[in-house]
This record gives sequence, C-alpha cells and structure tokens, in this order.
Amino acid sequence: MSLDVGRESLDNVAYVHDGTTEGLLTAIFQAYALHEQPEDFSTETALQPRLGQSVRYIETDATLAARVKAGIVRKAGRDAWDAVLHASLSDDCSAGIAVYRFVRFVMAHPVAIKHGLIRNFAHPIAGPVARLERSVMNERHLMMQFLRFEHFENGIWFAKCNPKANVVPLLMDWFADRFNTERFVIYDEVHQVAGIYDGSGWYLAQTDELHLPQYAADEAAMQAAWKGFYDVMSISVRYHPELRRHFMPKRLWRNITELRDGLTDGKAKDALPAVGVSAEKRL
Repeated sequence: MSLDVGRESLDNVAYVHDGTTEGLLTAIFQAYALHEQPEDFSTETALQPRLGQSVRYIETDATLAARVKAGIVRKAGRDAWDAVLHASLSDDCSAGIAVYRFVRFVMAHPVAIKHGLIRNFAHPIAGPVARLERSVMNERHLMMQFLRFEHFENGIWFAKCNPKANVVPLLMDWFADRFNTERFVIYDEVHQVAGIYDGSGWYLAQTDELHLPQYAADEAAMQAAWKGFYDVMSISVRYHPELRRHFMPKRLWRNITELRDGLTDGKAKDALPAVGVSAEKRL
C-alpha cells in the first residue's frame, strides 16, 4: 500500500473518507475533479488495500458534498438522490463503491431514472444500491416500531437503539412531527450518533459519552404499567418464540422496555450536551 496526498491522477486507487454521507459525496466529487475511477471507497478502519493499491485520504467538505447533491437532484431527480442518501447510510462495506458507480451512471444516463432504474434489482449498477436502500429503510422501519422512550427529570425523553445502519438521520423528521411539543434524544449506540430535538428543530451530535439526569419521578410506575399492559394483552396459548424473534429481532431486546428488567442506569447529573450539526446543514 502506498499513501498519496498529491493531486495527480492515480491508477488502482482507493479513497478513504470519514464514513458520513458528506464524506462519501466529497470523495465522489474529488474522483470527478481528479479524473480518477477509484476501485474502493471506504473508511480507514474498514479499508483492506489491494496489492499495489494507492490510497487517497479525502477530507470532508460540506460545500463540495452539497454540490454533488445538487447535481444529482438537478440531473437525475429527487428519487435518485434519495437512493444515494439511503444507501450511503448502510454499514455494508460495499456501499461506498456501489453509490459511486450509481452516481456516475445516473449522471451519464439520467433518462434511465424515468424507466424505473432505481427499483431494478437486476441491473448491475442500480441493483446493489436498490438492495442497500431497501435494507436501510427496513432498519428504519424496525426502529420506528421498537424505539422506547424514557422520561427524565429535566423533561427530556430519551431512547436508545442499536441499528445495523446509521438510520437516526432518517428517524428524526418522523418523530419530530409526532412529538413536536416535547424535547427528545434518540441515541444510536452502534454508530455513536445522537439525534436531538429541542422543541423547534433537530440536529445530530457525534458522541461516545452520554450524560443523563435522573429518571422522572413517574418513570418507574409508567414502565411497570406498560409491562403490565404487555403481559395482559399477550395470549399464552398463541406464544410463538420463533415468530416473535422474526418480527422483533433479539438484538433489539435490550432496549425494549417490556423485554428487560428494571430501569436502565440514568444517574449522571447533567443533560446531554446540545452540540452538533444543525438539521438545516445536513444532507
């Protein structure tokens, strides 16, 4: 592996970015600007360089990323952009190169979008992005079903999740529309991303530490009531553990109130710090 930070065009090159959508779009912009066709787009931790492959490290630039987004929307339409956005949030190691190839194809053949390209799972370029998008949106749907909020003494509602894709950015609008009078935080413990709604708008914060206040005085009683309702509504003769694991994956159970014992640990003194990137600046 050789490291190259210059601006000359390289053959057999991999692009390394920070793993965000903005980082990937910046890398795509640089590939166009440098007239390169990278064989890999990856984060530094996931990179597995090929024999003799050069590596170009890409610094995220929100302005360049916004230009790529604007170009996709203008030339290929909003549906194409949504496919790019959703696929870019996947944890699959092939997501970066799949999105890059898709962007190049739709920018060169925008008319293909009108003929159902985005949903063509058999297409060699669109198919991988369609499968990634479906997987990410399925994960978003699971989180919408199984997020459980807990009430803390400063009025904050807090939910923790462990999705297989970085779906918090896709959850915030949905929950903000429904809980628009409440302040809440959705924390992804896998990707260490917090979505924070302050009552007027939401933003994202990257953090590996949570500082939560004490539970609200009625939280224990509310959780006990919810568990009681869950138990009363269950029908023991129709208990089907395999089917439950199918519809409610076991990896999610530790954050589902009715399937765990007692309150989680909420003992820190300070609320989650209000730092991050404003929603208006997100892609």
